[in-house]
Amino acid sequence: MEEAQSLPPSPPYDLVILGASGFTGKYVVKEALKFLKVPSSPLKSIALAGRNPTKLAHALNWASLPNTSPPIPILKADITDPSSIRHLCTQTKLILNCVGPFRLYGEPVVAACAQTGCDYLDICGEPEFMERMEMKFHENAMETGSLVVSACGFDSVPAELGWMFHSRQWVSPAVPNQIEAYLSLESEKRIVGNFGTYESAILGVSNVGKLQELRRSRPKRAKPVIPGPFPPKGPIIEHQKEIGLWAVKLPSADSIVVRRTLATLTENPLGLPGVNESAEWISKREAFWSMMKPAHFGVKLASKTLLGVIRFITVGVFMGLLGRNAIGRWLLFKFPSFFSLGWFRKKGPSEEEVRSATFKMWFVGRGFSDGNQVSQANMKPDMEIVTRLMGPEIGYLTTPIILLQCALILLSERENLPKGGVLPPGIVFGPTDLQERLQHNGISFDVIAKRALPA
Repeated sequence: MEEAQSLPPSPPYDLVILGASGFTGKYVVKEALKFLKVPSSPLKSIALAGRNPTKLAHALNWASLPNTSPPIPILKADITDPSSIRHLCTQTKLILNCVGPFRLYGEPVVAACAQTGCDYLDICGEPEFMERMEMKFHENAMETGSLVVSACGFDSVPAELGWMFHSRQWVSPAVPNQIEAYLSLESEKRIVGNFGTYESAILGVSNVGKLQELRRSRPKRAKPVIPGPFPPKGPIIEHQKEIGLWAVKLPSADSIVVRRTLATLTENPLGLPGVNESAEWISKREAFWSMMKPAHFGVKLASKTLLGVIRFITVGVFMGLLGRNAIGRWLLFKFPSFFSLGWFRKKGPSEEEVRSATFKMWFVGRGFSDGNQVSQANMKPDMEIVTRLMGPEIGYLTTPIILLQCALILLSERENLPKGGVLPPGIVFGPTDLQERLQHNGISFDVIAKRALPA
C-alpha cells in the first residue's frame, strides 16, 4: 500500500490536442473521436486546448457531426505564456501539437514537455525546427522521460515506413544502393493544399541560412555504410518510365528525417531500447532492425505529365526568389493562389476536394543481387525493386490517421518505446505495428515489381 501511495497521480487526460481549431486540427479531432472510449482503444479521455475556447467548441461540433458533440473539456492555453503550457503538460500523458508554422509557435510546447516529462507528437515538416529542437532539448527530454517526436503526419511517416517496407524486400544476399521516392498527388477535382504547408515552405526558404548555420555548429552524425558507389546525380527533370511519371527533386523534410533515422540506427544497430521493455519486445525490436538495409534516399515530386512538373518548378522558383526578403514574403502570403498556380489558398480545400484527393508514393530501389560481390569502385546495380504506398488526401485525412495511430501506440505500448529524447518517428515507431494499423485505416503498402537490370 505504501508503494502505491508513493506513485505520482496519473494525469486526468490521455491526450490533449493543441491547436484543435485549425484547418488540420479539426480533422485530428474528428479522427480522435473514432477511438475515444472504444473498448479496444487506450484512449479514454481527451481535451482540446488553445487560445480561443469558442473556436475550439465550434471545431468540436464540426468534428462530431452528424452526432452531437461529446462532453470533452476545452482548456485555455497560450503558447506566449510558458506557465500555461507547462500547466497543460501536467494535465495529460501526451500532447498532439497542431499549431504551425512550428518554427514560429512550436518551441514553447516542446520546451514545456521536455521540462515536465510529458510526451509530445506533432505534424511538423520543417527541418530547421526539428533539428533545433533536437539540439536544445534532447538531453533534457531524456532525463525527464519525455518522448518528443515530430513529423508524425504525412511528413514524414510514409517516407519512413515506406523505405523500411521497401528495404525488407531486399532479401539477403541482395542489398539496395539507392531508394528514390516519387510522390504523386491525384484528385478527381482540383488539388488544393494546406495553407499552413505553404506558409511553412516559404519560411523554410527564408530560414535556410539558419539551418545551415545550425548544422555547422553541431557534431557530425554517424553515416551508414552503403554498398556500392555513390549514385550519379541525374537530370533535373526525370522521366521515370517504370511508373509512368515525370519528376523533379523535392526539397522536403522526408529525406532529412529518414537520414536522421539512419544515423540513429548506425549508432544503435538494434534500435533504441524501451523504457521497460519485455523480453518478447526486445527480440521483436532486434529482429526488425536487423532486417533493415541502409541506402541513399531521396524524394521527388511527380506528375503524369511534363507540364505538371514544369508547374512544380515554377512555384518553386517563385518561392525561392521571393521568399528571401520581407517584401517578397508579403506578396507570397498575400496572393497564395496566384504564386502557387492555384494549389494553395487561405481558406483551404472544400470537404469535397478533400474527399476526392489521394496520393501515391512510389519507392524505386536499385541495388545488387549479391551484396557479397559488390566492388565499391565500379560495379553497377543489377537489380531493381518497386514498392508503393497509397492513401487518401495527405493534409487532412492521411495526416490525422497517422498522428492518431502513433498516439494510440504510444499510449498502449509506452514501456516498449524509448524512455525519452527528441527523436524521428522511424526509430520510435518502426518496430511497432504502425504499418499494420495504417493498412487497417486506408493506407496500403504493395510490392509492384522485382526485376534484373540490363548489364
